[in-house]
Amino acid sequence: MKQNKKLKIILIIALIILISMISFGGIYIKNKNSLENVLPEYLLGKDFKGYRKVEMVPNKETQTISYDADGIKITEENSTKEVAKTVEEKINSDEALNKDNFERTKEIIENRLNLMQVSNYIIKQNKDNGNIVLEIPENDNTDKAVGNIYLQGKFEIVDNDTQEVLITNEDIKIVKSGYGNTGTGTTAVCLNIEFNKEGTEKFRNISNTYIKTTVTNENNEEEQNMKQVTLKIDDSTILTTYFDKEITNGILQLTMGSSGNSTTEELKEYIVQANDVASLLNSGKMPIVYEVEQNKYIVSDITINQIQIAIIVAIVLAAIGMLYLIIKYKEKGIYGSLLLIGYVAIVLIALRYFNVEISIEALIAIALCVVLQYISIYNMLKENEIMKVIKKYTLICIPALIISIVFTFFNITFGPVLVWGILISVLYNLSISNLMLK
Repeated sequence: MKQNKKLKIILIIALIILISMISFGGIYIKNKNSLENVLPEYLLGKDFKGYRKVEMVPNKETQTISYDADGIKITEENSTKEVAKTVEEKINSDEALNKDNFERTKEIIENRLNLMQVSNYIIKQNKDNGNIVLEIPENDNTDKAVGNIYLQGKFEIVDNDTQEVLITNEDIKIVKSGYGNTGTGTTAVCLNIEFNKEGTEKFRNISNTYIKTTVTNENNEEEQNMKQVTLKIDDSTILTTYFDKEITNGILQLTMGSSGNSTTEELKEYIVQANDVASLLNSGKMPIVYEVEQNKYIVSDITINQIQIAIIVAIVLAAIGMLYLIIKYKEKGIYGSLLLIGYVAIVLIALRYFNVEISIEALIAIALCVVLQYISIYNMLKENEIMKVIKKYTLICIPALIISIVFTFFNITFGPVLVWGILISVLYNLSISNLMLK
């Protein structure tokens, strides 16, 4: 019996050491001529990595609109028509520049940021003139995010000849991106635009009207006649097409790229582009056109030296706490100290793999989780009734977990860290701590 218990403890200690080596050191594999850590990097927030400050203002410029003799607006699709008159129009009308539209625009930008999974951002708006200041963490996706948030997101399907608007954002139910199969059996990246009830009927009529037909001319010769539509996003042409059959399901499927003529990396880029378009259209059309007035990188106030000092202080405090356990509880104090190290190692691995942003708030949450775990281990050693302490600790954690989830919904980085810290703590105590200390 004692032999089995010793073997069990040795295995648990070996497991803790292995997990700790992975968490604090990493797992390195050879990649060409260098070693590469397969563990994901920590996702550092703006507190440590700096941030991007973007200032956006309503566009105050005017644009020249050209019309032909029939009063049809001349665009790139019918640019060969002769200009009969030109009109200077404001990009944003005076009527559009009101507080309701300012607030609606801010809400749409926040929706886009959330859909693009941008966290820990700060957005401020001057309610009198609509000017917006946005602060977002600096990372590899920051430029893409900035490029998407200020776009108006106007979606239109128009008659290619008359430029009559047939379908708008109001007709869209949802836009989804993903992989599909082409008729030739290759994999394709698709953008599926699903219309609402009214939009589905409009799209059905369009698919019946805008088709290719064969007509006989005055010389009794057959000619192909194509009535086409143009799909536009923010007045830029995405495609011009016609339909060969009636579409009744209310879904317009656009192929962004396929494996037949693209590499794996290109397909990944296509899915990123499709996701961006889906986020843009799902967030809604901004009632006001904005322009970026300033886009600059702000260096973090926290220096490497300050981070190093904070890490040293944390290690010293943890060492003092573990030394106290060892002095007071001898052999079991050593086990308790190892359990604490193993817990920290698992939490850090989880934060890496689940892309939890590391900010000042997140570090406070990590420290709080470690303190709570230390208290639970101390009580297990003190009372020597492991399951009783674990049950009591678990009941205390339930309201804390609920509060943490609420923080997460409000985009506070304190929340996700607490959620993972508490969940790991409860499961860790029920399994590893219970096996090692009982």
